[in-house]
Amino acid sequence: MPPNRKSRADQKKLKVAEKHCRTALSKTKISSYDYTINPYTGCQHACVYCYANFMRRFSGHLQDAWGSFVDVKVNLLDVLRRELPKSRGGIIWFSSVCDPYQPLERNYRLTRGAIELILDYPKFSLSILTKNALILRDIDLLEHMKDRVDVGFTITAFDGKAQTTFEPLSSSFEERITALGKLAEAGIDTWAFIAPMLPYVTEEKLEEGLTRLAKAGVKRLLTDRFNARGMIINQTLQAYKKWRPALNLEEVRRLLWNAEDYYRRLDRRIAHAWRAATPNAAHEAVF
Repeated sequence: MPPNRKSRADQKKLKVAEKHCRTALSKTKISSYDYTINPYTGCQHACVYCYANFMRRFSGHLQDAWGSFVDVKVNLLDVLRRELPKSRGGIIWFSSVCDPYQPLERNYRLTRGAIELILDYPKFSLSILTKNALILRDIDLLEHMKDRVDVGFTITAFDGKAQTTFEPLSSSFEERITALGKLAEAGIDTWAFIAPMLPYVTEEKLEEGLTRLAKAGVKRLLTDRFNARGMIINQTLQAYKKWRPALNLEEVRRLLWNAEDYYRRLDRRIAHAWRAATPNAAHEAVF
C-alpha cells in the first residue's frame, strides 16, 4: 500500500490507547442499517469537517484535537464473538463514528477480524464506508461474501491539494479510485458518497472526478451537505484559509452555515454530471 502522506513527526503526535469495550455490535437509528461496529474511538484521518468530532465529549478527549487520538477496542473480537449468535440478523455498518480502515487497522486488524467472524453468520450483511485503500487488504474476505456486502468510499475533494488540506491522513483520490476499480472487478457492489459537499472544494475538478468514478465501476452515488457546528465550522474555515488564502471566508462561512439554495444547486450539478457519465446509475441526496 502507498505510504501515508503525513510526516513521521506528525504521526508520533498521535495518542493511542488500548481500551476494553462492553459491546461491539451496537443498534443504530440510521434507517438504512440495523447495527454499527466501531472498532476504534477517534480517527487518525483527522478530517477537519468530521461530524464524529462530538465523540471527544464522550471518550475523555475533550481537550484533544480530533485526529490526535485513537482508542483501540482491543477486546472487540471477543465481545463480537459472543454477540453474533445471540443477535437478530440485519445490516451492519462499518463504521458510524470512525473509519474502520484508518492506518492503525493495518496492525490491529480489528475490522478484518470482525469480518472474518461475520462470514460465518449469513443472517448479517455488511455495508462498509471508508476513505482508505487499506480495504484492499481484505478483498479476499469480501469476495467470499459479495452477495451480502457493499463498499462505499467517501469523496469530499477531487483536487489533490484540497484533499490533503481537509483530509490529511486519508488515502488520496487516486488511491480511492484504484481501490473502487479493483473491488468492482472482484464483483463487489461499490458506491461513492460525496460528503460533505464543501463550497468551492467539491466543485474543483467535479465533472472529471465523477467521470472517473463511473469508469471505476461505481453504480451508485450519494450526496450530503456539510453538518454545521461551531467548533467544526471554525476548523473547517482554517483549512479553507490554508487551501485558498484569497477566499472570502465570511462568504464561505455563510455557505457552510445556511445556504440551502446553494447546496440544492450543487447537488443538481452533481446529478447532471453523474447522469452524463453513467446514464443508468443511481443518485440520491440524503440531506
